[in-house]
Amino acid sequence: MEEEIRVDKDFKNAFNLGYCVAKELKLKTTILKDQEKLMSNSPIHMGMQQFIDESKLSKNIKKKESLNQRAGDNLKRKKGKSRGKGPSL
Repeated sequence: MEEEIRVDKDFKNAFNLGYCVAKELKLKTTILKDQEKLMSNSPIHMGMQQFIDESKLSKNIKKKESLNQRAGDNLKRKKGKSRGKGPSL
């Protein structure tokens, strides 16, 4: 049987506010060092951290896609070049 996890409205609003602030500021790293010690349960900081984690993940995915595309382009270029005289097959 699945357990439902409910979040109160204030927590949800604060979390979303933190996420939106981080998105507006285009944060890439946390603002405060040792933030876990300072405000570990702050929903605003949790929302900011969520945005930072998602942006890092999407950046890594984009890098992998770019590398795969670049490798595919290199193979296409090599196949099209003629190795000798006359038309290539």
